[in-house]
Parts: sequence; C-alpha cells; structure tokens
Amino acid sequence: MDQPLLDLTPEEGARRLALDHLGAAAAAFPRLKDPDDPEALHDFRVALRRLRSCLRAYRPQLEESLPKKLRRRLRRLAHATGPGRDTEVQIEWLRPKSRSLAAFHRGGLAWLLKLLDERLRKSWSELTGQLEDEFPSLERELRERLSFYRIEISLDPQARRPTFGEATAGILRQQGAELETHMARIESVDDETEAHQARISAKRLRYLLEPLTGELPAAGPVVKRLKALQDLLGELHDAHLLEQELRSALRTAASERANNLVEVSLIEIPDPKVLRAVRRRAWEAGLIALTRLNRSRRDDLFRKLKDEWLAGGEAKLFEELERVAETLGREETRT
Repeated sequence: MDQPLLDLTPEEGARRLALDHLGAAAAAFPRLKDPDDPEALHDFRVALRRLRSCLRAYRPQLEESLPKKLRRRLRRLAHATGPGRDTEVQIEWLRPKSRSLAAFHRGGLAWLLKLLDERLRKSWSELTGQLEDEFPSLERELRERLSFYRIEISLDPQARRPTFGEATAGILRQQGAELETHMARIESVDDETEAHQARISAKRLRYLLEPLTGELPAAGPVVKRLKALQDLLGELHDAHLLEQELRSALRTAASERANNLVEVSLIEIPDPKVLRAVRRRAWEAGLIALTRLNRSRRDDLFRKLKDEWLAGGEAKLFEELERVAETLGREETRT
C-alpha cells in the first residue's frame, strides 16, 4: 500500500487495519496443532483481542460490514480463550511459591496445582475443539465482509472527507477520557472493578496507537507508558482473581477432608492409622499461607499503582495522549 494509512479514508483505513489483525489470527491458527509451539495460543488470542478492539474503536466506519450476529460470534470465540489464560497465569505465579512456604504448607500448594493443572488441560482441550469448529468459517466471513464497502462521493469541489488519522484522533480522545474517568475512581485496593476497567481502557488505547507508530513516531513513547500501566493493572487484576480462587479452593479442600473423615469413620472397624492420616492431611493451612502471600502481592502492587500513577503521574500520560491526538490531524507533522 503506497498511500500512508493515516491519509486513507476512515472506512478504508479501518478495514485494512482489521484485515491485518484477522490475518495475524489466521496465521496463528494452524500453529495451535503444534504441541511444540507454546506461543501459538498466545499469538492467536492477542490477534483476536486486537481485532475486536479495532472493530469496537471504528464501529461507525465498519457498521455496514459487520452485522450484530457476526460480532457476537467473534466475541464468544474470544471470550472462550479467557478462562484458560487466567488458570495458566495462576499456575505460573503459584508454582515457584514452594520455596516461600513451610514444609507442612507445601501439600496445600501441591493439591491446588493439581486442581488447576487438570482444569487447564480440560480448558485447552475444549477450546481447541471449539476453535477448529468455529474459526475457519468465521474468518472467511469476516474477510469477505471487510474486503468490500460502499461509499458516497460528493462532486462538490469544496467538500472534504476526513482522513483515517483525523477519525482516529477523535477516537483517541474518547478512549483517553474513558481511561481518565476509571483512573479517577480508583481510591483503594478494593476498587477492583474500576481498576479492571482502567486496565481494559489502557489496553484499547495501546491497541489503537501501536499500528500507527511507524507513521506517527510521537505515539511510540505513549504506547510504552500505556503498556507499563496495563501490565501493572493486569498484575493487580490477577491478584484479585487468585484471591477468589484461593477462597473457593479452601471451601473445596475443607469439604473434601470432611467427606473423607466421614467415609473412614463409617467403616465398621475404623483403622486408627488411616483415620489419623486423613485428619493430618489438611490442605487448608497451606492454602491460607498462599492467600497471605497473594494478599501481600496485591497490596504491594496497589502501592506501586498509587505512587506511580494515582499521585499525579497519570496527568503526564493524558497530556501526551492529547498531543498525539493533535498531531494525528496535522498531516505535515505526522512524518
């Protein structure tokens, strides 16, 4: 493509960008069958997220090409990749924690890791089947619909159509305002919903700007700052999710032990050794120790967020976003 992306019409620019993201997902899809390619699912998932973010940002420009039913199919497929990712992240954080636990707490960690490993295997197996069933037809229909569009052309010599860059400037300001609103509402570590929404807003802004950095060098440093904010908020979100998981695991472990005690006790002539072993086999202490470690992580992450972003640090980011938005509308300063 000879003409710069930012100088295209909004309709063409949005479609070319969406097709690029769709192409990335299609390229990663065959790799999912390769057990020696651990990055395949990550690449596929990221490509889908970028595609959905693009379709959301440029919805007015893409409305006629993508009916609601097609958007819902894409959303359902993208959401299906989420639970497995959350479980994978939890395993990665938990596995090295054996070194931080007392010996009598490690059994609880081993029990939890086994539970999560089984869930992850089941999740990936179900996801792979769903992707094989649904993605090929979805990809073909999306590609076909994104490759064509109708446009009205005015013969008025005074009429001027906005460029893709100008349209993106308006979207950038809108999404920046969304991020600013969510960040302003984060007052304590318990403001989990607002922190999660701020993470999503930062990710959408990064996805909006990343494809433009080649033509818009000023966007590069802003993308890096957005990535740092997104990563920090993402770790905080992971800590919140893990605390919920640990609470659920505690209930499951206590219930399993109670059931085992009942079963052993109901034997006509209970074996005292077996009964003592079941009583000793309590995973709850280890799970509580992990909950404390995770709570400490959560609090440390929030302190970092507060010190670096909620005490005035975010103001610089929003100033940079506004400068980029201004530059997007000025062709002579973009290159």
